[in-house]
Amino acid sequence: MMMRKLGILLLITGLLPLTGCWSRVELNDLSIVTAAAIDKVDDGKYLLTLQIAVPTMLGPAGGSSKSTGAGGGTKPTVIVSEEGETIMDAIRKLQKKLPRRLFFSHSRIIVIGEKLAREGVAPVLDFFVRYREARLRSFILFSQGKAADILSLNAKWEKISAEEIREEEKRHIGLQIYLKDFIYMLLTDGTEPVAAQVALRRSEVDSEEGSSGQGMNAAITGSAVFRKDKLVGWMDDAETRGVLWLRNELKTSIVTVDIPKDRGEGKISATAVRATTQIKPALRNGKLKINVEIDMENTLYENSSQLDVSNPEVIRYIEQELEQEIRRRIQTTLYKAQKIYNSDIFGLGAAVYRAYPKAWNRQYKERWDDEFSKLEVDIKPHAKVVRTGLTNKSIILEEEESD
Repeated sequence: MMMRKLGILLLITGLLPLTGCWSRVELNDLSIVTAAAIDKVDDGKYLLTLQIAVPTMLGPAGGSSKSTGAGGGTKPTVIVSEEGETIMDAIRKLQKKLPRRLFFSHSRIIVIGEKLAREGVAPVLDFFVRYREARLRSFILFSQGKAADILSLNAKWEKISAEEIREEEKRHIGLQIYLKDFIYMLLTDGTEPVAAQVALRRSEVDSEEGSSGQGMNAAITGSAVFRKDKLVGWMDDAETRGVLWLRNELKTSIVTVDIPKDRGEGKISATAVRATTQIKPALRNGKLKINVEIDMENTLYENSSQLDVSNPEVIRYIEQELEQEIRRRIQTTLYKAQKIYNSDIFGLGAAVYRAYPKAWNRQYKERWDDEFSKLEVDIKPHAKVVRTGLTNKSIILEEEESD
């Protein structure tokens, strides 16, 4: 018995050297992909463009921009492109050109061009779902032009341009959609995919030499609207705010209202510091209706009118004006989604399923496209001004009183 135990112990000891990190790959053997752009070219092939980090150029955050940033002579990233019959075919061709193995696990963003998006993104998504190194928490964005152009920009604020776009997404400037979110919307009944639009904009940042900046930078400018896996159109920045309201994803919003002449003219701007949206389907006598309840708390930051916001009646008037403006914005977005694109990017159908699962499966699921385009949606904003800043009366009003 003792000899048997000793034999087992020796066997385990002998196997220990074989249980190390057998699949380990050293950092200096990898080409770390920080962003990917995918386009469709005229011959039907995919154009895959990758932004690859140069580890020796990515110094500490406080390092000199001349040695590590976009302003110096050596860039912290390189851009490589290749065409292929499939995404994997393009990767294979790229790999033959590179001395290190491509590594996708640190990819921050995926940009898809308009031509490919209109033809359908399902083949691209299929690759990213299957490929074990793909990062499902990469932001997915769409461009009206070529996606490859977005990655060619020099970074101004971060080490790499992909990180600048990622920071814009994290600040909730527009829709914040991860790859996994997009796939979930695509596979969920009663919801159509939507994602942020990224575009090239002329930079107004001065260069190091002091001359006016003539370069371009990437900016989140709106949203891409899909029906199934095909792009059907775009929404601008203002319309995208309405999308965020209806999807209950708004983190902050600045709302400006015009004060009419009979109330003293001017403008008032308030920031929604807290907002929640509840979608409440109502099925009565076979007729479906969606009630949207919006509660928001606002801080008044600018008052160029003659209104005295220390007066409770004035505050209530401002709250009513804010409610009307929010309702107008959302209705504009809703009209475009229903009447122009016929795409339920708000998930109203999914809300109907949660509230009335039997009715959804029996009556609405198979013909939701027709139902959504004529669906009655009642927008009910409830605004409350909780702070008015450090002063009540506007400077204009105080000057007039002093005169």
